[in-house]
Amino acid sequence: MKKLLILFFILMLCLNVDAKSLNKQIKNIIKDSNISEDSISISVKNAANGKIIYEQNERILMHPASVQKILTLVPIYDVLGENYCFKTELFAKGNNEYIIKLGADPYLTSEDLSTVIKKIKPEKVKKIYIDDSIIEKKAWGEGWQWDDDLNSLMPKFNSYNLDRNLTKITVMPTEQQKLSFIINPQKSPMIFYNNVKTGDINNIHLTRDNIISANTLKLEGIVNTPQIYFIPNNNLRLYFEKKLTDELENKKIYLKAAYGYSKLSTTDIYIDKVSHPISQAIEDVLLNSNNMVIETLAKLAGGKYFNKQGTDIDGIKLFENYCDKIGIDHSRVRLVDASGVSKNNLVDADFITEFMIKNQNNKALSSMAAPGQGTMSTRLMPLKENLKAKTGTLSDISSIAGFLTAKSGQKYVFCIMINNPSSSDSTKKSLENYLIRELYIKL
Repeated sequence: MKKLLILFFILMLCLNVDAKSLNKQIKNIIKDSNISEDSISISVKNAANGKIIYEQNERILMHPASVQKILTLVPIYDVLGENYCFKTELFAKGNNEYIIKLGADPYLTSEDLSTVIKKIKPEKVKKIYIDDSIIEKKAWGEGWQWDDDLNSLMPKFNSYNLDRNLTKITVMPTEQQKLSFIINPQKSPMIFYNNVKTGDINNIHLTRDNIISANTLKLEGIVNTPQIYFIPNNNLRLYFEKKLTDELENKKIYLKAAYGYSKLSTTDIYIDKVSHPISQAIEDVLLNSNNMVIETLAKLAGGKYFNKQGTDIDGIKLFENYCDKIGIDHSRVRLVDASGVSKNNLVDADFITEFMIKNQNNKALSSMAAPGQGTMSTRLMPLKENLKAKTGTLSDISSIAGFLTAKSGQKYVFCIMINNPSSSDSTKKSLENYLIRELYIKL
């Protein structure tokens, strides 16, 4: 018995020494980074029992950036289910009228529209209606920065999602000092004011004045080689209707009446549909951090859960109800969007690791990126078989959270958030990488 007690105390002493060694090493890594300790929040827990392994400012509210997608995606998946599909459907209304019911499909393309309307008979079209009621018309998230409306990672979104809500253009050089020309293969209704001249460098500045003309893009500067840009569509309905008209006219369907807007009726007769699976969206959100997709999903899930038109507010309520269901206190956190884009979102690292422990076997999170994938494509490659994580990046903010199988074989959950305006993104992410490597080695 004495021998067992001695062995037990020796083991406890070793564990305490290891904990002190880990704490000291993490402190040294942070000190070497020259990033203020006050701007870093860390929570590391044993995935099996929730035991706290390391924490620093773990209950200080911070901006989570896209790490927040972990919190909002799980409730969405819980409501929509693994068999959910985005659907765009065509119905006959009778009397040579048709109705297209939109599903806010973030993967709907112009080619899909062409497929949907193939069943329309050209000689028997009097009018086409659109049912856009599935989610609200509000097209941007709360707290999103107005001057980011040319950011291709933050396009607008609503029922009229089409072609990822982006217009591809190519600025082509011509002769020296001559104006360039713009190639717009999608034939977007956007107006381009082009003042880009051909020269020896590529230096193009794009602006859009929403006060004067929201659908006009101004390009200025110099172009030397072809430059490709993806411009967020400012008026989603206008773009959708333009592409729908193009596809109809390609099939010799020329409407005399403007599109109507009406909800689907129980008497309308189903004809055809195009659809895309939710699995595509889950991977896109977790691997590529697609903001438009997660925001659309949140509204769709909120609408289904509350049996009404989906709104961003319903998406947040869904998250709160889910936390209540699994027994997590969400009163100390504040979410205003689903993506983490808004800096009005405030979450602490302890909450994120607690949420991840409760949901570690959730099928949705199995698509988190490993090193070499998505936003982790160039990070922590030696840990490829041991790490699944979600990253986040905003101005002055970097974050990462995930599951780590340490060198010992033990599984841990971790969250690191850095809110620091005086350091570069690369410095913040390097610090995250060093910390995760240290956790892998020491735990």
